[in-house]
Amino acid sequence: MKGTSIVILKKNGNVSNKKLTENENIIDALYSISDKRIKMVDKPVKLYSYSVTSASVSTTLEIYGYINGRAGQENSHDLPPNGASYHENFDKSDTDLLFGEAYAIKYNGDDMQDLVIEEYANYYEKLCGGFEDLGDTDGELSEDEEPTQEDMDFIIPDDEELSTDEEWAPEDCPPEPEDSSSGSGSDNEELEEEELEELQELI
Repeated sequence: MKGTSIVILKKNGNVSNKKLTENENIIDALYSISDKRIKMVDKPVKLYSYSVTSASVSTTLEIYGYINGRAGQENSHDLPPNGASYHENFDKSDTDLLFGEAYAIKYNGDDMQDLVIEEYANYYEKLCGGFEDLGDTDGELSEDEEPTQEDMDFIIPDDEELSTDEEWAPEDCPPEPEDSSSGSGSDNEELEEEELEELQELI
């Protein structure tokens, strides 16, 4: 199917891509692809535009949407701030209350260009000032993460060898202490002989 891809900002916060096949009237084309289950009372109108010009291409992002609706039809999307307004009383793009679906359309000069969801997300990030880069602090250690002296006492440098087991040898073990209360085997034998002689004399 021929046509130009646009991004639909759905009422419930979801997004989708659809193609516009009618070029003669942008309002009628948007209304023809709108979700008829929402039953909006009016057609969408042009609300805001944003300049997302790069170094070589003049690109504009235009937002269309519904400014009238009933309770429960509010659009939950947050638009980027500082959009150029095209409708009276709708001059704060990031806080104005819209209803039903909203539509994001990309133009290069006067020519409508395909816009996919990923590209819209990139434009949205730039228009909102970008998000915080957490990568700058990934390599930093807080004071709590610095090793204490107590930790250092248990840390062995990689280039220092563990030598305790390597230097140990059986001959280094101290000899067992002698039992001072007992004599050698020959002493015990002499005592036994003397005792036998004394017994024989008594007999």
